[in-house]
Amino acid sequence: MDARVARGRPRLLTGGRGRPATIQRDSLHGALLAQLRRMIQEGELSPGEQIVESSLSENFGVSRTPLREALKVLSSEGLVELRPRRTPIVTPVDPNEIAAIFEVLEGLEWLAGRRACENATDEERAELEAMHAAMLFEHDRGNRAAYQAQNRQIHFRIVELAANPVLKAAYANFMMRIVRARATNTYEAARWRGSRAEHDEIMAGFRAHDPEAVASALVRHTRETGSSVLATLRRFAAAPAQERAKSSANRPRLVGRSNLRPS
Repeated sequence: MDARVARGRPRLLTGGRGRPATIQRDSLHGALLAQLRRMIQEGELSPGEQIVESSLSENFGVSRTPLREALKVLSSEGLVELRPRRTPIVTPVDPNEIAAIFEVLEGLEWLAGRRACENATDEERAELEAMHAAMLFEHDRGNRAAYQAQNRQIHFRIVELAANPVLKAAYANFMMRIVRARATNTYEAARWRGSRAEHDEIMAGFRAHDPEAVASALVRHTRETGSSVLATLRRFAAAPAQERAKSSANRPRLVGRSNLRPS
């Protein structure tokens, strides 16, 4: 193959051994879009933060054209605000909307917990125990990101065990709408211990085959989580602009092109 043709193709680093892997041009848009969406949803790009195209273009190793195309899609998804003659920003999170969603989630968690406890087989209860043990392991070794990921998986599994497709769809929809708000939560030590204790109560209800205990424990857990997330959001909103910028700057950032992956 002509070396000039090979050089003309978009490339990314696999991250495995630093070997470059060629991706097709028509997949570059999807890869870039998926990565930007993840950065916003996981809080690497904070609510209200400016999206500096030059920095992102350099980090991703792409021109501004595919970047702007991706930002248009994210704008249609409500994740980015495109402003005429001004720098785009990550769409701010509305604390009032998040509070309303958590209130609804309490009801969904109550129903899911009750039905899951009634429906779960011995094998499914054992599965929940294994997931719970894995979450406690991450807590004990201080891995908050892994703990939170396992925490979410447990909640989604409980909803699945409720065997109600309408409940499952509603729950997934609301969880997607609060994912950015949850990403801003600092998960302070006291709240982290509280979350673990609340999950212990949930599992105690499953062991006792007590649907009401499971449902009540899930409601308390959701209420405490919501309070923690809202406190963080309001503290962030009330902080001076300099402190918000400093907090944003301390979040993990892209380095080079190795983070770009095809979707």
